[in-house]
Amino acid sequence: MSELSSVYLIRGDEPSVISHDLEKLVNSLLGDEDKSLVVEELIEENYLDDSETYSTESLLSAVQTVPFLTEKRVIIARDFARFARKEDLEGLLKYLENPIDVNYLILVWEKGPKLQRMGQIPKILVEKVTSCGQLIDVRVGRKINDWIRQQVAESSVMLDDASIALLENTVGDEVSRVPAILATLESVFGNNTHLQSSDVEQYLGQSGNVPPWELVNKISTGNAGASLEILTRMQSSGAQHQMQILGYLSSHYFRLLQLSGRIGLSADEAMALLGDKSNFRSKKTLSEANRLGDMKVQRAVQLLAEADLDLRGGTGVPPETVMEILVARLSSLYIK
Repeated sequence: MSELSSVYLIRGDEPSVISHDLEKLVNSLLGDEDKSLVVEELIEENYLDDSETYSTESLLSAVQTVPFLTEKRVIIARDFARFARKEDLEGLLKYLENPIDVNYLILVWEKGPKLQRMGQIPKILVEKVTSCGQLIDVRVGRKINDWIRQQVAESSVMLDDASIALLENTVGDEVSRVPAILATLESVFGNNTHLQSSDVEQYLGQSGNVPPWELVNKISTGNAGASLEILTRMQSSGAQHQMQILGYLSSHYFRLLQLSGRIGLSADEAMALLGDKSNFRSKKTLSEANRLGDMKVQRAVQLLAEADLDLRGGTGVPPETVMEILVARLSSLYIK
């Protein structure tokens, strides 16, 4: 942990990861203090005022209360995505201009149980926090393997490349399992221990689910066997329904179809056509569409339509088999 600040803003996309990093931060702020005397935690229901509307009044009251019988206070504002409008933050923004140096405020940008949709963090809040404190970004997103390697690097056990690869392949996108696995390894083997895959394998548990884009990426290599391995993990124990997987594949190949046959299309033109916000994704889609060619893109769409009918009872073939046949046939399209 770097030098302590008066205010922190934690953002993330996986609740267990947010909670894990929040706990680490709180422990670093506590030092030798008694947590029960120092920490005050607010959740969504605490922000309701007398008029049954959500406001930051209770938070401001907490953060402006000076310590009593302790040298510091730690105020945790959870479920703070409730306040996505600038006008809801005026009192807090004013406080951040001159925060109390013996109080530590932690704002956790997450969705409470009664909030239907989490909005973006107001730009002014990010600017204020970074001017007087720290923004802690624990979003995992699509960089799951990078995040796992970071967690391993921060742990007290040392895993070789084969062990890390095994950990990545086993947990898939179930990243909430990683801290618990590393804690178990620390407990069993002790700190500063060098471990190999044979040491850690028995502590990893069952293979977890994988994100759908990994299936698409593997199909595009033309490797049917590897693609079917990913599909099996996605379908195992009902992790993802076949119609869900088909829906993702259909969305991907419909994007290819939109660009198919458009000779000389630039990445920016593809971005506008697809409605993307940047040309990073559209550039990949354009490259794949050009690589497959019109006939194969159309064949892929036809295969998807046939699989859709089969999943809806068009044949007596089990859904798992329908998807296996589909993935194998899609993979074959990428072989020259």
